[in-house]
Amino acid sequence: MSSRKTTAKTAETTTKAAVKTTPVKTEESKTETAAAKKAPAKKTTTAKKETTTVKKTTAAKATVAKTEIKESVFLQFAGAEYSLDDVKANVKKAWMAETGKKESDIKDIQIYVKPEEHAAYYVVNGEFVEGGRKVEL
Repeated sequence: MSSRKTTAKTAETTTKAAVKTTPVKTEESKTETAAAKKAPAKKTTTAKKETTTVKKTTAAKATVAKTEIKESVFLQFAGAEYSLDDVKANVKKAWMAETGKKESDIKDIQIYVKPEEHAAYYVVNGEFVEGGRKVEL
């Protein structure tokens, strides 16, 4: 029976200790807790702004770092030479003259070069014309 008394006394002492060490919240501690919760939110917002700035700066540097490659493609056939850039430009001009639309209206362009005919046939924005649209090279 003495072990039961010792256990009961230990439990009673532990309960008293728990009651003594439990902090009591006052109005001041509630205010401090609320202020502590608000402060980190401001830091997070600043971190987001810095991250966005870093991303924009990195993207700008990547754009500057790219070097532009000038490409030229030529088609040679039967002693004649055609620049595909010139063919594209002529097709766009012919289409604008024929339809009265602007170059910015072009969404899709397909060009079929037929060097044996010294001509290029084209389709713009999927608009087919009877007999096809043709540009002399």
